[in-house]
Amino acid sequence: MIDLQGRNINKLRISLTEVCNMACTYCVTSLSDHKRASDELKAEQMLSLVRMLKEYAGIEKVRLTGGEPLLYPNLIPIVSGIREMGISSIGMTTNGQLLTRKAKALSDAGLKNVNLSLDSLDPENFKRMGRVGKLYKTLEGIEECLKYGLSVKVNMVVIKGENDDEIVKMLEYGVAHGVEIRYLELMNMGPLHNNDGNNRVSMAEMLERISAKYDVHPVSAEADSTSLRYGVPGGHFGIIPNNSAPFCSTCSRLRLTSNGQLIGCLSNPEPISVTHLLGQANPADALQKLVKKSVSYKQDVTFTGSSLVMSQVGG
Repeated sequence: MIDLQGRNINKLRISLTEVCNMACTYCVTSLSDHKRASDELKAEQMLSLVRMLKEYAGIEKVRLTGGEPLLYPNLIPIVSGIREMGISSIGMTTNGQLLTRKAKALSDAGLKNVNLSLDSLDPENFKRMGRVGKLYKTLEGIEECLKYGLSVKVNMVVIKGENDDEIVKMLEYGVAHGVEIRYLELMNMGPLHNNDGNNRVSMAEMLERISAKYDVHPVSAEADSTSLRYGVPGGHFGIIPNNSAPFCSTCSRLRLTSNGQLIGCLSNPEPISVTHLLGQANPADALQKLVKKSVSYKQDVTFTGSSLVMSQVGG
C-alpha cells in the first residue's frame, strides 16, 4: 500500500506476545512489566489477519517479534502458515535464550532470517543489562541458526557507560562468526521516554571508535533499510541511527500487536483494532481504510519517541 508520502508500506512486524523472559534496562523497569495481553490472539486468528493484510494491503514481508516470540506457544505453525500463504520473506527478532532447541524447526517451517538482541559479550554485563538471562544461551542460539542456514544479524543497543567499551569487540565477534552487527542508537521509548540523551552514543562516536582500528567504508543497503551499512576487512556492520539520521521518510513498516491492533508509527502509536474483521466475508474495503488511517500517523522526518514499551508494539 502506498501512503500519502509515497512510501510503499509492505513490511509487517507482528508482536506475537507481550511476555518476555528478559527485562532489558532500556525496555522496561522490571520483568513484571511484561504482561500477556488478556485478549492475545490465537494462531489461527493471527494468520487470518496476516492473510487479509497480504491480500488487501500489499504486505510482502513479515517479521515476528514480541515480547519474546519464542514464548508464543504456536510459533512454528505461525511461521509455516505465513509461508503457505505465499510470503517467502519471514524473519524473527529474539533474545535467543530459547533458540537452540527451535532453530531447526523454525528453518524447516520457512523462517529465513533472525535478528538477535545481544548487548554485551561479558556474561556479567549481559545479565546486568538484561536483568535475567545467560550469555551462553544467546551465543549457542546464534550458532544453531547458522548451522541450519538462517541468516543472522546481531542487534546491540549502545549505551554510554554500560557497553560502549564493547563496540569494537562486538564487531570482531561478528566478523569472526560471519554475522552482521547492527549498532542501535538509544531510542526514547518506554522508561527512556523524554530521556535527556546523556547516555546516548551517537553514530559519529561509534564510527570514530571503529575507524580507529579498522578501515571503514560505506556499502549499499535497501532503500527502506533502518540501518546505514559499512564494510570492514572481512565483514560488514550497520548502524541504526534513530536520532542522528532518522529513517522516518523511508519507513515501510506496519505493526500488528498481539491483540490485533495496527500501529503505523512508533512516535505516534495510535492503536487501530482490526479484530472485528475476523470472519467477515468481504473485509477488503474496511481493512484498507483502517490501514490507510494507521499509516497516516507516520512521522515524516524524525523519530519523537513514545512512552509505550516496545513489547507492546513489536520490538
